[in-house]
Amino acid sequence: MWTLSTVFTSIFLAAPALLPPDVGAPPTARVTPCDAPAFSLPPTVNLEDGFEPIIRSMLEHSPTFRQQCRVLAASHVSATVRYALRAPGVASRARAIFHERSSGLLIANIEIGVSPDLIELLGHEFEHLIEQLDGVDLQRLVRQGQAVRMPDGAFETKRAIAAGQRVMGEVVDNAPDTMRRASGSLWRIVRRALTPR
Repeated sequence: MWTLSTVFTSIFLAAPALLPPDVGAPPTARVTPCDAPAFSLPPTVNLEDGFEPIIRSMLEHSPTFRQQCRVLAASHVSATVRYALRAPGVASRARAIFHERSSGLLIANIEIGVSPDLIELLGHEFEHLIEQLDGVDLQRLVRQGQAVRMPDGAFETKRAIAAGQRVMGEVVDNAPDTMRRASGSLWRIVRRALTPR
């Protein structure tokens, strides 16, 4: 079920006489878990074991993914990211399912299939989550040719496709060796988890 949510921002202006003495100092950026030295997702995003090394490398090397992380850190959202085996005949490599509680909390369940495109898929699905936070009208995007409705009822947007590709490109451009090591470590964990005992 797709639900829409809107994020509101308020700006307050103070009279010059009420400003603190260091008002002339350069503004300091708000540090989030998404930035150095932490390079981690906010605590409202829960990762299944094995995703941490690749997420950390993505945050370190992709400005786009760091910005996605900052948006989630500032939002009223609870997300879970986990592996999912693709059922026979199912074409999708990943999916995100959203529910909104009466409190306004957006719940997201993101399932990522085992794929060599893991970095792109994570950036892609996180962008779908941000679309929900932005209150994107998916039906309108379909009418405008900016999205398509899939046979299973899900929506695919050009915005999420572009975001996933941008994240992947930034990571490859900035840290190919690091990502190969992190991806190898992740896939060893995934293979162990999926191998019947």
